[in-house]
Amino acid sequence: MAATRGLAHLQAFNLPLLAAIRIDANALLFTLLAALGSGILFGLLPALRVRAFSLLEGLQDAGRGSTGGKGHAWIHDGLVVSELAFACILLVGAGLLIRSFIRVLDVNPGFQPERAAALRIDPSFPISDAVHQNSFIDDALTRARSVPGIVAAGIADVLPLRDDRSWQIGAVGQVYGKGHYPPEPFIRVVTDGYFEAAGIPLRLGRSITARDRASSQPVVVINETLARILWPGQNPLGQMVTLRPPAVVVGVVGDVRHEALEKAAGPEIYLPMRQTADYAAMQLVVRTALPPDRLAAGIRAALRPLDPNLPVRQFVTFEDLLDRSVSPRRFLVLLLTGFAAFALVLASLGIYAVISFSVSQRVQEIGIRMALGASPRHLQIRILLRTLALAAVGLALGMAASRALASTLGSLLFGVTTGDPLTFVEVAALLVAVAAIAGYLPARKASRIDPMVALRSN
Repeated sequence: MAATRGLAHLQAFNLPLLAAIRIDANALLFTLLAALGSGILFGLLPALRVRAFSLLEGLQDAGRGSTGGKGHAWIHDGLVVSELAFACILLVGAGLLIRSFIRVLDVNPGFQPERAAALRIDPSFPISDAVHQNSFIDDALTRARSVPGIVAAGIADVLPLRDDRSWQIGAVGQVYGKGHYPPEPFIRVVTDGYFEAAGIPLRLGRSITARDRASSQPVVVINETLARILWPGQNPLGQMVTLRPPAVVVGVVGDVRHEALEKAAGPEIYLPMRQTADYAAMQLVVRTALPPDRLAAGIRAALRPLDPNLPVRQFVTFEDLLDRSVSPRRFLVLLLTGFAAFALVLASLGIYAVISFSVSQRVQEIGIRMALGASPRHLQIRILLRTLALAAVGLALGMAASRALASTLGSLLFGVTTGDPLTFVEVAALLVAVAAIAGYLPARKASRIDPMVALRSN
């Protein structure tokens, strides 16, 4: 219960309804019944084995110093094989998700998150007109840029990887036939300095400037994807888009992945904030020469004279935006990796227990072999070969099941196929290594048995 409450209050993961997580009575009852059922089932197996074990069967199937009956050895071996198979399935799933997560982290988001941060600065008073709006924007940017350590500053209505809205916008003069419609690019309302502060590269033309005001010609900046959609193979600079009134394209910037790192960038259009009042928030975006967290108080202090009641809040770094966007994937990776690690530990302990039990039951047999000239190294190899044989069977079953079940992870993978050979090879090598280590310890113990002591034991 404590762990559940702690999980509900985690801020490191951006999971839907995370705060609403609670102990569910049905889930708790199911867990309790499953635990009791497993305990009863595996507790009854040894009891049933003792009850069914007859004296004649023991004399025929197991001689003195043997393993206790070949007819029952399959139970121990079957447990080891099943543990290895389940561990293999979980490890393959975890491996695929880990490799996919690494590929996601390698994706270029289209902006430079290092040393970039945002602070919401919605004014506490109503904006009466465009002149009043632009005066507030000018003062806010001037004050922010005067803070020591600020390299660039701009204002945007939405931030990457967090908020989105779109309009249907086409090119002036283009005619769309029946069933065909203009694209719906994401709308961003920004000021001068935003592209520099966010680290979005300018590809063609110019950026939005402080001169782009309500009294000047309406202009827009578009991204590369929208340029290819509206004017394939043409120069988009100077073209007009169907805003009200129509606006001219003055620049093209690089694509930004606004929905998720796993999703390709869609079409985007950037409107000058000084030419429109159609925005819901003001996010002051800054790029700093110092760690952004150290400048938060300085920015707030610089903006306070502009509006004593300015509710500056929600200071967030762009690295935090990236981190929160991949947090659901990270949570899933950590969860499955934890299960896989636990299964691997159980499998290694199972192998060690079975082989150790087998060695303890064959002390006299081992003593006889050593008395007849078998070397300790020969005994170690025999025991290791048996261990690796069990591992091979479990690995074969696990790999087949993993290949069949991996297709269910297809929607969660990025840049990795469900049959990724490197993942399967790495899992196989890991399981073989674990099995070899788990089998080596009892094999080493068996090779050190004193033949005379073993022959005298009952």
